[in-house]
Amino acid sequence: MTLEMITEILGWTSVAFYILITIFNTMKLTRFAAFGSAANDTLWAFLMGWWPKVILNLSVASLNTYRYAKDFTNASKTVIIGLGGLMVMGISYISYVAITAFIASPTLAVAMQFVDLGIILLALYMTTLKNYRLLMLLSGFVGMAAYYGNTQMMIIKALVIAIMTFKLLFDKTEQHQQSAAAL
Repeated sequence: MTLEMITEILGWTSVAFYILITIFNTMKLTRFAAFGSAANDTLWAFLMGWWPKVILNLSVASLNTYRYAKDFTNASKTVIIGLGGLMVMGISYISYVAITAFIASPTLAVAMQFVDLGIILLALYMTTLKNYRLLMLLSGFVGMAAYYGNTQMMIIKALVIAIMTFKLLFDKTEQHQQSAAAL
């Protein structure tokens, strides 16, 4: 099996994981799918040389691991804080390597990947669904430019655009929640 074939398989597996994450209705199943997706995408992005995507997937994996340990295990607070500290140190080191490599050899595609990373991380900090969805919609378009030419990433970003557009136009879950909270 060649490296090219492995990256192709990992790319299509990424598409499958992304679809699974969007269809699960429980946090536990979503977290399991997110673990698999993050592991798959970290390896895929590393093999493709997409450092911003490596950082993003390690961040997502770290957050999911932290939340899983906190929500579904009886791990002590010290263990959870230690786990979080190790994750921050690892991501910081990889970020340093990625930024240093970008500064040494900047390209528009990599710059757009960093912009996409920033938009997604900002979206994760949003406290309203509408703002989250607007940023993820923007990420879809930025990601299309950042990963232009890679079929799997183009499909994933097209799915992001379609899902976020649908949810922004037709999913009124947040409005119902705000109305119920006001009562």
